[in-house]
Amino acid sequence: MIFLTVITCLLINHHWRRERRLPVDGWFDAWQAWLISHAHRLPAFMRNWPGTLPVLALLLPMIPPALLLWLAEGYFFGLLSLGLHVLILIYCFTRFNLVALIENYLVCWRKGNYEAAYLETAELAPDAFHTRVDDYAVMHQQFLDYVVSVSLRRLFAVLFWYILLGPLAALLYFLLQHMLNTDVLLEDRTDDRVWQRILALAEWVPARLLGLAFALAGNFVAAFQRLRERLLENLQPGNNLSLLNDCAEAAIGKPDTDVREAEYSVQALWRLEAMRDLVLRSQIVWVIAVALIILVV
Repeated sequence: MIFLTVITCLLINHHWRRERRLPVDGWFDAWQAWLISHAHRLPAFMRNWPGTLPVLALLLPMIPPALLLWLAEGYFFGLLSLGLHVLILIYCFTRFNLVALIENYLVCWRKGNYEAAYLETAELAPDAFHTRVDDYAVMHQQFLDYVVSVSLRRLFAVLFWYILLGPLAALLYFLLQHMLNTDVLLEDRTDDRVWQRILALAEWVPARLLGLAFALAGNFVAAFQRLRERLLENLQPGNNLSLLNDCAEAAIGKPDTDVREAEYSVQALWRLEAMRDLVLRSQIVWVIAVALIILVV
């Protein structure tokens, strides 16, 4: 079932071009707000521990899907279980088609309409840019970094935890991301640093496997060298994404002479197109790897 679920979800993710705002998207924010408003009802020893609300926010939502998966086991030749697995994984993916987002950005960039590239991208992916910038080179670099970040956190890491521990692990990882992004339950910087370390730990292996996939799908020698140099880095927040950015840059390689000698807009266009193709090829690498693991195991 694992291989069939991964293939199905990747195909849906690739061909679903429309916006994916789901009616249930706001439930976790409402759940966090409810926990905060009812925290005074908890026993004193639980209220005094700063990790109580985050742990409850992450673990209690696992109960309903766990029950559904248990009840669906074995019915309709496994099709009901397959459907639930697919729904959970799709829910953990992005709310937009990453390839379509890149292509829309490229269309605007080719026309020289950099303002439209910013506005249309920010409308679909509000977290794509850190701040509003007038320097389009900085804007473009932020978008490249965002493509790598989304590829890890909303696709490959989700698939990794699904393959390793099942749909509930993928959902738990997704909710951990969401909790850190909203920053509602974390009371101070210390709490935030602890949970950021936990996220970094959850992404440590997937990031390195994706870096290896980048190497296999691109310039292997250069990308693998970058991966090997930074393989055992610590769990500081941001290190995993920094490693992937380095691996992606090496895997893409260098453009032809005519591109290197062209103006910046042409070079930026080439880099983003190469990044898009690298991410797509890396998905194929992961599918082949999963198929081989299933055959061997």
